[in-house]
Amino acid sequence: MLPSYLHEPALEYRYEKLRAKSLPLPLPYPLQSEILLSPALRKVIASGRQVGKTMMASMSAIGGEQYGGRGLFDAAHVHLSSTSQDQSDMFWDYITTWLGDLIGTPGFYKNEGRRIIKYKGGRIKVKTGRNPDALRGGNVDKLILDECAYLDPRAWQQVGIPMLAVRDGVAEFYSTPKRRNWFFEMWARADDPANTHWQAWNFSTLENPYLSQTALDLLIQDMTEDDYQQEIMAQFLAGAGAVFRYIDERATLQRCEPYKGNFVFGVDWAMVKDFTVIVVMDRDSRRMVDYDRFNGVDWNLQYGRLWTLFNKWKPQTIIAEHNAMGPAIEELQRQGLPVESFLTTAQSKPPLIESLVLAFDRGEIDVLDDPVLKGELMAFERKVGSTGRSQYSAPSGMHDDTVIALALAWHGASVRPMRYSFL
Repeated sequence: MLPSYLHEPALEYRYEKLRAKSLPLPLPYPLQSEILLSPALRKVIASGRQVGKTMMASMSAIGGEQYGGRGLFDAAHVHLSSTSQDQSDMFWDYITTWLGDLIGTPGFYKNEGRRIIKYKGGRIKVKTGRNPDALRGGNVDKLILDECAYLDPRAWQQVGIPMLAVRDGVAEFYSTPKRRNWFFEMWARADDPANTHWQAWNFSTLENPYLSQTALDLLIQDMTEDDYQQEIMAQFLAGAGAVFRYIDERATLQRCEPYKGNFVFGVDWAMVKDFTVIVVMDRDSRRMVDYDRFNGVDWNLQYGRLWTLFNKWKPQTIIAEHNAMGPAIEELQRQGLPVESFLTTAQSKPPLIESLVLAFDRGEIDVLDDPVLKGELMAFERKVGSTGRSQYSAPSGMHDDTVIALALAWHGASVRPMRYSFL
């Protein structure tokens, strides 16, 4: 069901306001409206080809109530950039065509050479972003980056973020996926409910209500299966360093209420900005049944949440990462919890992770259908160090806490013997 602000009467009301301006502005289809009208400060849109990304980004740049605000009609400064000159030309053509009737009216200014439009205090600037340094300069209320998967990540990390600081600006990221590169990392961050100012969308070309079957057939006729999944279905395909496979096939479970059984916990403690994650696994069925994930709380509350989950499931064993947490583990042992420590080192981590990888490959494990867990599993990567040893971790700037907690729970369920029993 559509949100109330997307019902047809609301769409028609906004469209009537556009017509009252005597401007040929397009009416977005419902999914486009959902994205445009979302109040999120960071929007990450991963979609298939030909869904109207460029048109939607152009609508956002114009702004106004009908297109979510913070645009030209709201006296905002907007910077809009894409990968190539041709793509930037498309933005410019849309915007100048829609606003053509304003040419010559008071307050309207257009500079074709510099690709700048100004109107009553608002401004749109269109630039090509292949070279991140070329985007530098000025402060903006809204930054729109198109085809992000094909941009240098510095366009956002080193140039874009500072541009928004002074005006407390918003950012929108549009792209078709390019395997699991930095755009996937951005999408996974936005898909994490803990990041409350972010929002993610992932939808295929088939969502475009104006694309005919004939047009779709022409679009896909020479595509390989991988091309179809990425370019049309907007799937983030595994890259060369991807570790886990069969994630969708294994991540199908929902949380369940406690029942009598043999359970093991895997615990990865928060370090600075990370999350504390507690994964609950049924030893007998090798199924993940519950988990908790939190950050920004003191140790007493972390202990309390572990005790709450312990009283709920009564695990026989708790496997907790020892690194820098030895005193905390000793304290939990003194309190009577069946905690065993696991020291993560360059030698112990690879077999821990590889055991979990094999469980996914062999279909020996089932986990929760949870967006954070799935995102971390998809992003988790392998690199080979200078010694030739495999190194496993999340990409820079992302989390792997749920992966580590799951690996510890799997270690407890598949390797460690049961030592405790509760009636």
